[in-house]
Amino acid sequence: MVRRLLLLGILMEGKMHGYRLDQYVAHAMGPYTSLKKPTAYRELERLEADGYIKHEVEREGKRPQRRVYEITAKGRSYFFDLLREHLGGFARAYFVDDIGVAFMDHLPLEEVRRLLTEKRKKTQAALEEFRELPDHGGHWRYVVSHNVAHLEADVAWLDSIIGDLSDR
Repeated sequence: MVRRLLLLGILMEGKMHGYRLDQYVAHAMGPYTSLKKPTAYRELERLEADGYIKHEVEREGKRPQRRVYEITAKGRSYFFDLLREHLGGFARAYFVDDIGVAFMDHLPLEEVRRLLTEKRKKTQAALEEFRELPDHGGHWRYVVSHNVAHLEADVAWLDSIIGDLSDR
């Protein structure tokens, strides 16, 4: 449902052709979502089949035809239902890194420390990227601060594990 919320939310801003929609997701929302182009187009097809969006085919000059998507009245209503459900709900985060940590005793201790130190450097780099993001205005600051808080927690968590392993 989050993909639908994302795409409908973007279309709440106005009509948009598929390429521009993809660029918006990739550039403006890239740090916040992993929605890939093929998945987005499949979801757009489903949203259209369900009557939540519609498209028109346009052509500018000698450019190839392109689909311009627009949210319908039914889609607006559905968007608000999804938004309310999403804002009032709870989705527990699952951290894929936990799986490796669960089985790290199968590697030599020095290798585990080295690998976790590498992970910490990458996590710290991601944290710095989020801290350097330009202000998108509005409520986007809450999205950025949420990501920063999780990354700071991950760095602290990794520091704790590496410290514990160094004491051994």
